[in-house]
Amino acid sequence: MTFRDLIEGMHGKDASIRAGALAGADGLAVEEWQAVPPRHDLPALCAEMVQFFKESGRITGENGMGAANEVFVAGEEGLLFLRRVTEDYFLLLVAEPGAVPGKCRFLLRQGSQRAREML
Repeated sequence: MTFRDLIEGMHGKDASIRAGALAGADGLAVEEWQAVPPRHDLPALCAEMVQFFKESGRITGENGMGAANEVFVAGEEGLLFLRRVTEDYFLLLVAEPGAVPGKCRFLLRQGSQRAREML
């Protein structure tokens, strides 16, 4: 199984998941998948979200909440989920605006655990 297969498998479990990527700590996408037709600039999303995650981690740490593990952003046209896989990798999911956030977070948590085993 590849990381692409892993992300596509999450889409198979929830069709509202439209795209995903495994990104390095530098924000560069290592592997990505998108439903057809592609609608998102995944490399740009990875770069921006990894930096956002790092800043979120700084804020949670400074306020006594410990290290950040996951970030969720709800936009008018979609939902973004980012979860730390290891110190060096993150898993990003993009879902439709009507997606159930809890289900996406559950699949993201499962996917990040599987990705950790694959690394």
